[in-house]
Amino acid sequence: MNNSLVALLIFGAAQAHAGACGPDTADDITSFEQAKAAFLQADYETFFNTRGPYFPGADYDALFGQARVVFPNPFTGCKTVLQRREKPGFFQDLVFYFPAGSDAPLALLLIGAEVDGQVNLVEFSFNTNISNVLDDLK
Repeated sequence: MNNSLVALLIFGAAQAHAGACGPDTADDITSFEQAKAAFLQADYETFFNTRGPYFPGADYDALFGQARVVFPNPFTGCKTVLQRREKPGFFQDLVFYFPAGSDAPLALLLIGAEVDGQVNLVEFSFNTNISNVLDDLK
């Protein structure tokens, strides 16, 4: 097998295991990557169900009613633009999602905490006004 084909096979295998919004890093958190992938597909219900135990009384329709109307279809792509990992167990990912036909991304902020060895989502926010989401960075 020639070296070009080997490189292509290795690259393809790496891409198959990469997170939905890349870049694939050792700091990726499985629950965050699942949430990002669901949001990319505009599968807000699956995203909502990844939230963990720290959202008592959360109302799906109140949180995602407008998103389902404005962004009913999967996004054309996404990019993780910031990952913060603070010891002993505080985590943030800022992700840009790109809707079809728009140059302006939607920003999603995921905030998690490690409790009893498991990272759970404790807060999230999303908005097409990136400044509003940046205000939520901790």
